Amino acid sequence: MRFTPELLSPVDAAWFRMEHLRSSADIGALMLLDGPVDDAALRTVLETRLLVHPRFHRRVTDTALGVTPPRWEEEADFSLDAHLEHRWVENESELARIVGELMSQPLDMRRSPWKVLVFDGPCPGLFTRVHHCMGDGFALVELLVSLADSTSGRPISTPPRPRHRLLRDARDAAAALGHLLLLSFDPPTCLRGVLSGERRVAWSPPIPLELVKRIAHARVGTVNDVLMGALSGALRRYMLDRDPCALRVRAIVPVNLRPEGTYDESHGNWFGLVFPELPLDIASADERLSAVEAEMQRIKESKEAVVALGILAALGRSPNVIDHIAQEIFARKATLVVTNVPGPRTKLRLAGRTVNDLWFWVPHPCGLAVGASIISYAGNVRVGIRTDAGVVPDPERIAALFAEELAAWC
Repeated sequence: MRFTPELLSPVDAAWFRMEHLRSSADIGALMLLDGPVDDAALRTVLETRLLVHPRFHRRVTDTALGVTPPRWEEEADFSLDAHLEHRWVENESELARIVGELMSQPLDMRRSPWKVLVFDGPCPGLFTRVHHCMGDGFALVELLVSLADSTSGRPISTPPRPRHRLLRDARDAAAALGHLLLLSFDPPTCLRGVLSGERRVAWSPPIPLELVKRIAHARVGTVNDVLMGALSGALRRYMLDRDPCALRVRAIVPVNLRPEGTYDESHGNWFGLVFPELPLDIASADERLSAVEAEMQRIKESKEAVVALGILAALGRSPNVIDHIAQEIFARKATLVVTNVPGPRTKLRLAGRTVNDLWFWVPHPCGLAVGASIISYAGNVRVGIRTDAGVVPDPERIAALFAEELAAWC
């Protein structure tokens, strides 16, 4: 049956148009395995669990000026070989270098915009890279999990997500929109600058989730508050290493608004954005955590996420020139992107191999130079840091400081 090209949803279109040479809009996820994966077994998994989603054999077409909406159309002569590659990796240091190099290169938009790289050798694993127009990070982590089974051999799902309130009336929308529009621009710091287009990545050591829960319980906060507090402390220390003082900055934080259920390509991107202020100017870790808790509570009581979803949809319906102006406004009101995704509570098995560890990296489009991705997996928490090398050349420093900040609360 012949496929009729269909329009991208307005929010998917907005993310498609955020792709720039020096600021790619892709999501990367890394699974470390307990041994080399069998190529035939992996192909069977991809064919039966990934390619059943039509979006993974369709590409996006757009006009040069972007005055008409982009469309999904079938990838001509689709071949799994064009999306699957093998690389030999000796150690985690080389792994980080290769992932950074790959995330510095735009995906081939002449094909369906995704790629799976198999790491062979002493450091076996899978690196999956997907363009944001295919779906948001929440959906794509769920999708990757759906490729695997639990260690008992049964299909596994991610933990249930909290429900978010929608707008009650026009007054809610007006108040939230007014707050977003009146946000001041973030100050210039060492975390901002002219992008080089060269990406670097790093990740923290695994941190026991039970430890984070104990910290949260002792301080009458939430796990998310503690993780955001630790990240704020890490960024403060990093900033003080390079600047005479640490200033408050905002983060762009995605909020999951999608309906309950596993990955559904009709809801490719279904998230709002909130702009919490990170109190990097507060020296005391406990006082900084209290400020984070208060800010996150304010965010929970607001409707900013739903309004931001509407703004993204409006961007997707607009010509590229308007998109670029609006993106600059978004970017100038924040300094980095931060996301926190709950992953599986138990270990996965993929194509006959146990997934020992899992983490990912979000894009930081619109001229931003830093992205932080927090994920829990099998009882541990990690943060993945992705930066532009021309602005933040040492993401491993931020990742290490994040772990130190959590350890200091023990």
